[in-house]
Amino acid sequence: MGCTQHRPGARFDPGRCSAACSVCGAWVGAEPGQPAAHHQAQGSQETCLGSGQPTQ
Repeated sequence: MGCTQHRPGARFDPGRCSAACSVCGAWVGAEPGQPAAHHQAQGSQETCLGSGQPTQ
């Protein structure tokens, strides 16, 4: 399932995206292969090194 942002007239819904950060595994609201949004790994207060990297 892809993100709804690619359907004409549909609103972007990151919950419908199925990609995970390649470093920490967090769901990041992107399609596989797209850059991960800036995020923090669960339990961390620092930006994950996977931010901006291609997702899985």
